[in-house]
Amino acid sequence: MASASTRHLLLIAVVLAVSHSARANPPVTIGQACKLYAKHAVSCTDALAKAPGMPVVPMPLPVLAELAVTHAAASGAAALAFIKRMEMLAGGTMPLDCVEKCVEKFQTAVAALQKNRAAIIEHRDVARVKRWVRAARADGETCMDGCHMKEGGADPTIIRKITDLGKLCSLALTLADAAATHG
Repeated sequence: MASASTRHLLLIAVVLAVSHSARANPPVTIGQACKLYAKHAVSCTDALAKAPGMPVVPMPLPVLAELAVTHAAASGAAALAFIKRMEMLAGGTMPLDCVEKCVEKFQTAVAALQKNRAAIIEHRDVARVKRWVRAARADGETCMDGCHMKEGGADPTIIRKITDLGKLCSLALTLADAAATHG
């Protein structure tokens, strides 16, 4: 979970970005952006509204896309921490090779999402963002490949975290694409 100072800096960045880019990118609320661009508007709104530190004020679409990527990265990092705890508890129900594979995949996914954030903030490079978000989603989704066939290999909590990361990555892709096309 992000520290209070990190959330404060993020909020300051959002306010500065909103004031700087308001003319080029008209502000939208989370609900408006989700209704306009997401396939499942209610799920989109719920996911972003629950994100820690997510402002409720209208903001430019690129800023909202950046925050969606940040939220996906935080979710991936939380999943990674959970899986690492499972790895330390080698006596758990999931085979150790499956846990180790998931740790590796989620580390790669979180690194890709963190690169995305920099690409959005520094360059507004949506093509690069889309490529890295897709890679992060694929890493999460392939974490359990081959483990379903092993006894104890399909841990429901990890499967849920993989599903959540996939949804957040899809949402970040949708908003990044919308920012490039409409922002």
